[in-house]
Amino acid sequence: MEYKKIEYDNYTFHLINTNRFKSVSVVLFYSKKFNKDDIAYGNLLSRNLVYSSKKYNTKNKMASKGEDLYGSKVEISYCLTGNIQEFVISLDFLNPKYTDNKYMDESLDFLYEIIFNPNIENNGFKEDYFNIIKNDVISGINSIKDNPNLYASINYAKHMYEGTSGEYSTIAKLEDVEKINPTDLYEFYKKLNSGEYRIDLIVYGDVDDGIINKINSKFKKLNGSNELLNLVVNHKYKNNVKEIIEPLPFNQSKLYIGYRLNELNYHEMAHVLKVYNTILGTMNDSILFNIVRENNSLCYSIGSFYSKYNPSLTIYAGINKDNYEKTVELIKECVNLMRDKNTLERLFEPAKKTINTYLNSYYDDMASQINKYYYDQFMESEDVETYRDNINKVTIDEVINLNDKINLSTIYLMKGDMNND
Repeated sequence: MEYKKIEYDNYTFHLINTNRFKSVSVVLFYSKKFNKDDIAYGNLLSRNLVYSSKKYNTKNKMASKGEDLYGSKVEISYCLTGNIQEFVISLDFLNPKYTDNKYMDESLDFLYEIIFNPNIENNGFKEDYFNIIKNDVISGINSIKDNPNLYASINYAKHMYEGTSGEYSTIAKLEDVEKINPTDLYEFYKKLNSGEYRIDLIVYGDVDDGIINKINSKFKKLNGSNELLNLVVNHKYKNNVKEIIEPLPFNQSKLYIGYRLNELNYHEMAHVLKVYNTILGTMNDSILFNIVRENNSLCYSIGSFYSKYNPSLTIYAGINKDNYEKTVELIKECVNLMRDKNTLERLFEPAKKTINTYLNSYYDDMASQINKYYYDQFMESEDVETYRDNINKVTIDEVINLNDKINLSTIYLMKGDMNND
């Protein structure tokens, strides 16, 4: 695999040259500092752009063109990552080595059409399609309470990360979506190539200079910046522990417990915390799984995850509301066990083996590789094999000492209040 990065005046070009796959992936990241007022627009724009374009002006024509290109499809997502927001626009197509250059040209034209030639009428997105998508977004917002996992995770974040970008999700507020019209959205769309966003164009696959030159020539209309963005949220947590219990009409209850991470250095955040979290809540034989679920039968599911962009560690569990106090007590005991050397010695090497197995899959995951090269621009980083070596160098004492930098911050219970819970 060969990686090359070139900074042009209006965007940054990345080449990840590998023959591991027979397809070529072209991905554009439009990114800028997070703005909560953009969430509703981001939802609507990402869906409108792939619904139809000026040339392919119906949903069926858009789908038919993709089928003509051996199933090529342009996908657009609106994302929030740490302190930034992004539009991620991707196209995968069969390498022209296995077809012909005409196919590649048409695939790139298809991507260009979607980005630069949206279905606009009277200075706004075509109204009938806009309304279909707007109604779909509104339906999605109204149905959140039908999804207890999603509802609980969104509301936990509001409390855990209050006052930062982390308290928001990509799901917009209903009132914000309702007030947007086709003209408003078109004005927002025009900002994409106004220089307001940082733009990264990534090409992944077995490609030669001819393909690279063609892609760069095709997208010379891109107009962005090369500003290095700050992903990490500077969250000043309060010292008091927040406990929130929210009754809702579900059968099952959802528990989230958030811990703040205090001034971890790079090694602690990148390597030690990975081992810590694997032992605590992600490996098959984790402490949380064994004690809370297997030994005490207090939950349906349990695990843990951490955020390096908004430094925190979260434990989640699906429980019966009557087991709330006992489950919280046992989870706290599990975290305390992360200081016990005898406990860690039994799980330490299996945890590293679990992480190494996961790292082996990296080379077969195109999306992971693209994301790594993109996000590594903004933070201290290392290649996968260096990362593996550093994981394997983590010691039990480092895992134990990490506990001194982890403090309880938020306990959130979405309390299932159905009669049979």
